[in-house]
Amino acid sequence: MKAPAFRYRRPATLDEAVQLLADAGDDGKVIAGGQSLVPIMNMRLAEPETLVDLTGVDALRTSRETPSGARYGATTTHMRFEYELVPDVTRGLLPYAAAGIGYPAIRNRGTVGGSLAHSDSSAEWPTVMSALDATVHTRSVRGTRAIPVRELLLGFFTTALAPDELITEVEVRRLAASTRWGMYKMCRKPGEFAESLAVVLGERDLGGRGVGERGVGEWDDPNGPWQEIELWLGAATDRPLRLRTTEAAVRGGTSADLEPARLVEPLAEDMGQDLSGLDSTARYALQLHAVTVHRALRAAEGTTG
Repeated sequence: MKAPAFRYRRPATLDEAVQLLADAGDDGKVIAGGQSLVPIMNMRLAEPETLVDLTGVDALRTSRETPSGARYGATTTHMRFEYELVPDVTRGLLPYAAAGIGYPAIRNRGTVGGSLAHSDSSAEWPTVMSALDATVHTRSVRGTRAIPVRELLLGFFTTALAPDELITEVEVRRLAASTRWGMYKMCRKPGEFAESLAVVLGERDLGGRGVGERGVGEWDDPNGPWQEIELWLGAATDRPLRLRTTEAAVRGGTSADLEPARLVEPLAEDMGQDLSGLDSTARYALQLHAVTVHRALRAAEGTTG
């Protein structure tokens, strides 16, 4: 199938873009890379009367480092993150996540703002940006807003954006030098949407005390337990999920202390599931998420194999 007829507008300025979107009303849609919207239009799942193409707005393609982190223009492509053509304030997490999105053709056109506005929890950016506690900056004819990504994503293909509002920038805070990160994506083959996606951010207890080469004293233990940790899971519910119960199970230990089977029960609690009432399909999905979280933990600890 092909998309129904629509009006196409390509503004050159941000002011023009927000005015066109306001004029289009509920029947307008923003398009940038088109990697999500065009297939949906071709399947007639979306039939906007007006498309406002943002690729001609130079202000939306710029990225800059700030004292607290970085701001990325909404039409910054995945490829620019992958090859570090924009500032990386996450010590490798953003490039790593971008490299796993789709295929080169998709990464060359798909955009960070478009991915967040699309709100598919099986995609990388919603979960990664939630874990980083990123903020989107938006614009409409009524003014500007700053919306935490954790509040932006309301469900499958549903966000807190108003119909006349578009994302202009994504703000990411700088990760501390002591913060460890890990990410693991489970999918049928490279480039596909995730069946399970886990992101770990945290601080490990590197302090120890005992007898070493210099006598009794303190030393750094690279294999120390997790002192502070955040776990985020994508592709499990309609939006990225913070795993608070699972965090409590992990805190004070390491991945070596927890086999995936021991993560199933806290994961079920985080997902609001009753283990006794799950069928085989749901149990398989839960086990898959447990393995994904465990592998993300191992990645954050620098453990291989």
